[in-house]
Amino acid sequence: QLAIGADRKFLPIFMAVSTFFGIGPFVALLGGHSYNRAGWLPCLYSFSGGCIASLPSVNIRPCIINCNPPEIRGAALTTANLIINLARGAGPSCLTSMISIWGVSRVDGFNILVTVFWTITAIQLALLSKTLPVDQDRMEKELASYAISAITNIGNDYCSLSHDDCNAVQNELFSRSDIGSYCGDTTVDGDISLFSIENQSLSFDATAAKQSLRFMSGALREIRGGLLSNQSNERNL
Repeated sequence: QLAIGADRKFLPIFMAVSTFFGIGPFVALLGGHSYNRAGWLPCLYSFSGGCIASLPSVNIRPCIINCNPPEIRGAALTTANLIINLARGAGPSCLTSMISIWGVSRVDGFNILVTVFWTITAIQLALLSKTLPVDQDRMEKELASYAISAITNIGNDYCSLSHDDCNAVQNELFSRSDIGSYCGDTTVDGDISLFSIENQSLSFDATAAKQSLRFMSGALREIRGGLLSNQSNERNL
């Protein structure tokens, strides 16, 4: 909250810094070969590492919600959960591959994986400081446009006055929190509420799975297009 209150771009920087500094306690905990009992030092490393590592994870989901329209937020969060679960299986696979190919120990393998992948994550979160405010502003404009158009349609349904008087009523509707006192039933076609959207992040069904796969494929195509564009620009230079 303090980071967002100061500047929205500080939140990704905060997550990047906390991710990078979270490497230290875990590396120290894994590298402590003399830890044969639960002393105060390994407990300190475990506690501090867990606290620091949890800071980015609890903030990334609000960023996803604020940058996506309500109808695909469930799919976006489901995609994030799928990637997290995939990484939980990919990490041990990388570790066993390193042990079998290069013959490193488990401790060295864990240290390498934590250092490399968390550093990459910190860099990606730092780059998010440039795009997050822009994406949030774009999303807020789209939501404001949707709300104004929806309230305008409701006002047209309930307003049979002149054009100026109707605009005055619509402005009053938009400025009041108790819109229901003017409009009665704030629904579209008397069916689905304007403000209630099915929460797909709590129920994983076939529709949410399809939307998640479409979301992931679109994101991969966008990343591929950006990489190809950068390569073409470098060739032209």
